[in-house]
Amino acid sequence: MGRRTGGSSRKPPPFLSPSSSFSSSSTKRSRSVRRFASLPKPPAAPPAPPFIARRKKKAPARLWMRLDRRGECEIFMCDKAFVAERSGVHTRDLRAVGPLLSRHPSILAREKAMVINLEFIRAIVTADEILLLEPLSQEVLPFVDKLRHHFPLKSLEVDVGAKPVDDQDGKYAKTDAECELPFEFQVLELALEGVCFSFNSSVADLNRHATFVLEDLTKNVSTRNLERVRNLRSNLTSLLAGVHKIRDEVGHLLDDNESMAQLNLSRKQTRGQHHKASNIKFPLEMSLDRPNSSIKQSMGVGTSVPLNGDAGNLEMLLEAYFTQLDGIRNRIVQVQGYIVDTEDYLNIQLDNQRNELIRFRVTMITASFGIATNTLIAASFGMNIARRNTAVGAFLPFVVATSSFCLLLVIMLFGYAWRNRLLGS
Repeated sequence: MGRRTGGSSRKPPPFLSPSSSFSSSSTKRSRSVRRFASLPKPPAAPPAPPFIARRKKKAPARLWMRLDRRGECEIFMCDKAFVAERSGVHTRDLRAVGPLLSRHPSILAREKAMVINLEFIRAIVTADEILLLEPLSQEVLPFVDKLRHHFPLKSLEVDVGAKPVDDQDGKYAKTDAECELPFEFQVLELALEGVCFSFNSSVADLNRHATFVLEDLTKNVSTRNLERVRNLRSNLTSLLAGVHKIRDEVGHLLDDNESMAQLNLSRKQTRGQHHKASNIKFPLEMSLDRPNSSIKQSMGVGTSVPLNGDAGNLEMLLEAYFTQLDGIRNRIVQVQGYIVDTEDYLNIQLDNQRNELIRFRVTMITASFGIATNTLIAASFGMNIARRNTAVGAFLPFVVATSSFCLLLVIMLFGYAWRNRLLGS
């Protein structure tokens, strides 16, 4: 009974020991773990996003000013699309007045407008109005004032230049409105005048500043003065680059008669109106003339475009401002020449000081050689003399003789250096 009561706990079967049961359970668990580890988890599919139509980013609106030939002015905010639609210029042509090409001056002739990018003046000019970008900036305000004074506000009914004056031949002379330049040429003249005035004022300020800086540098060659000269030279270099770019652009226009003829927007506008009227009256003639003109264009017969009166006036205007820009360039080069001359003068002074230091060094080396020789002789004979209270005896004449010999040696070395101009003339 005791065995039965003591063995109340269930014993494992004889063919399965505890260790074997543990190993079997562990193998089962490991197999189960291996099975789960060997099976890759399917990736969770991302939820399908709802279909949203991508909207194109609108171009940022910028500040523009509109001024027409009658003097009416308004300031508004708009984007490139509105400006392109109003002026008739393609959107890609507006990159010339954008921030990326602001340092690349250009005067572009298009079918209905002229794109101007001259330093701080970025505008689109048509035959009737001008669209000016960023009119409230500090640099553009003088140009805006010039436009307001040049095109005062007036009504359409009053025309000052409408009174004809009799000529000696009995013909009517040209009115004031006909004698003056077209609207787009007047705006271009004001733009070039504003840019040249800005360049002149900048050159005058830099010239005045260069005078004080170079005077201070000649008096005291210090790090501060050298830094001021370096800043002055960098400002002059950037200003000269801007003048060169605008001068080259004006020179390219002077060399190209076709571009100057395309800049005459008023004439093209009147031609377009006459062309429409002739199309209405004589449609057959215009239809017959078109193939001939296309054949001429394809063959490249018309390579040079003759200049009319307005284009001739534009050529004279551009030549005048080209000469003015050339004069500004010469003034900048002259200021740079002053800086170069001052630097050469300072280099001469530094070379002179360096030569003085070399002379002083030669003098000190010569004197040190004589003193060292005397010291060598005295040290050689002085260590064998016994210390006595008696007089020096014959040692004093020996010291005098050796010192005189060393002094004579120094004099001979100085004479050799002077004869060979090692110590100056």
